[in-house]
Amino acid sequence: MPIKAQAVIFDRDGVIIDSDTLVGESVIYGLKKVGIEASEDDVPPMAGKSIDTLKNFLLSKWNFNFDEFRAIQRKYFYDNLDNAPYYTDMVEFIKTLYSQNKILALTTSAGIEGTTLILKKIGIHDMFKVIISKEDCTKLKPDPEPYLKTAEKLGISPSDCIVIEDSDLGVEAAKRANMKCIAIPNKHTYKQNFSAADLVAGSVEDIKNNILIS
Repeated sequence: MPIKAQAVIFDRDGVIIDSDTLVGESVIYGLKKVGIEASEDDVPPMAGKSIDTLKNFLLSKWNFNFDEFRAIQRKYFYDNLDNAPYYTDMVEFIKTLYSQNKILALTTSAGIEGTTLILKKIGIHDMFKVIISKEDCTKLKPDPEPYLKTAEKLGISPSDCIVIEDSDLGVEAAKRANMKCIAIPNKHTYKQNFSAADLVAGSVEDIKNNILIS
């Protein structure tokens, strides 16, 4: 039986773009610039997590000026963001839903500056009726606040929304907001626990075949 809803809410990182690889590269680069040699094994998986999580982890391992590191890491990330690949099948799915006049939104723990840059580059920025970023929230995923704010701005009951997420923290946030949630794991998140999701999709085609948007 298809999962029914009035609106589809997309996560950004790991669902629309593969930014997780770039995050790791930028962290290693930033650490090197503040005198710390680190490898991929030293950087925690950041899919679905906020910068505060990274800060707490790194400062538990090394003593350094995080603000200096963050400025370097952030510049590297945004300087290279144009080169981050996006998931073509998901972008085409978004365009198809938009052409069918479906209600779409985007909810991310990332900042609005990078989100706007990415969505405009791909050509889908104006397809989202609502965009909620970290600046709009006092709490981030796995707290339900970002998704509850999205539903409020859409004017749609949370129970009538389907969220598409790639991380366990994102799924937790959606379910705590009383929304339906489809997980679509990627190479960074496939080992996470998605048992709370209404559906774990292996592809965008799986999503298409299992939803009904009114």
